[in-house]
Amino acid sequence: MRCAVAGPETRERMERKETVKKAEALVEKAMKGNDASHDAAHVWRVRDLALSLATEEGLSSDPDSMEIVELAALLHDIGDYKYLRDPSEEKAVENFLTEEGVEENKKSTILKIVNGMGFKEEVTGKANTEWFPEFGVVQDADRLDAIGAIGIARCFTFGGSKKRALHDPAILPRTELSKEQYMNKQEQTTINHFHEKLLKLKDMMKTKAGKRRAERRHKFMEEFVKEFYDEWNGSS
Repeated sequence: MRCAVAGPETRERMERKETVKKAEALVEKAMKGNDASHDAAHVWRVRDLALSLATEEGLSSDPDSMEIVELAALLHDIGDYKYLRDPSEEKAVENFLTEEGVEENKKSTILKIVNGMGFKEEVTGKANTEWFPEFGVVQDADRLDAIGAIGIARCFTFGGSKKRALHDPAILPRTELSKEQYMNKQEQTTINHFHEKLLKLKDMMKTKAGKRRAERRHKFMEEFVKEFYDEWNGSS
């Protein structure tokens, strides 16, 4: 009895699945020890959101686009400046893609997404107008996980890990921020992060699908912030 030989398409699908598995393993290893605001569970949520948004945006008919979306979503927080333990980690994503033999054009696209999707890149309010669909869905997915109920939980988890005060009426939110100022949060409170970043994300979504989903999460967050201040001031 002769064994069936895998055709080129089947072999390619198998190779893609194997690359995804290795990316998942890299996430588990690289993010081990991070607080729960930026752990592997965050990455799995972003991956699921990104693939769902990609489908809504009509990318699911293109396997290459979906591969780019999935790998970029999985790798987007590897080497995050907030958790950098060693300078070599900054090259971890590029090294992984090279070792896995990812095609040069896909590798370049994934790196553009990973290196350009952070809020710090748009903190001055000058949004990147030259974005492409795969970039949009991955960035929107990451930003959706930063708002709503999950976003609130992540915000206070991160603030607690840095021993930040919940709120200090004497410390006002910063209204005009440079990239460098945004990255330096040493004297900020957790609640101010809502004003400096989280409440701005709804209007920074790139895709139609992302904008739709952001509405509900944003509203929930606004209600939370109002209730927070009412309780803090003893009026609720």
